[in-house]
Amino acid sequence: MTTLQNATTRVPVVPVVVAAVASQFVDDVAYFVFPPAALIAPASAFIAVLLTALGARLVTRRLSGVAVARTGLAVGALSAGIGLAVSGFGWLSMLLATLTLVAGVAGAVVGRRNPATD
Repeated sequence: MTTLQNATTRVPVVPVVVAAVASQFVDDVAYFVFPPAALIAPASAFIAVLLTALGARLVTRRLSGVAVARTGLAVGALSAGIGLAVSGFGWLSMLLATLTLVAGVAGAVVGRRNPATD
């Protein structure tokens, strides 16, 4: 008889919050520090999505198992929530928030080795 073990994982809260906030606001800070960067302002939302994926990858680099996906989900969800709070709840904002959420999980999971198949 096999028993299922509880998959208890802890999500590192401070790195998740830092990654989510940074992914939403680092491009805005760049516009103030380097004003010609404002030329890429129309692509700002997509930059935030890519930064969310990168932030999730960095936060989860030392984690393993289900903690990776859960932490990526937390980064994506928090980043999407901050983006919605800043930009409003229009249909385009909701679409970008969904992409941000998916990017958080994908950034954490894609490209990792699966130790179960090794």
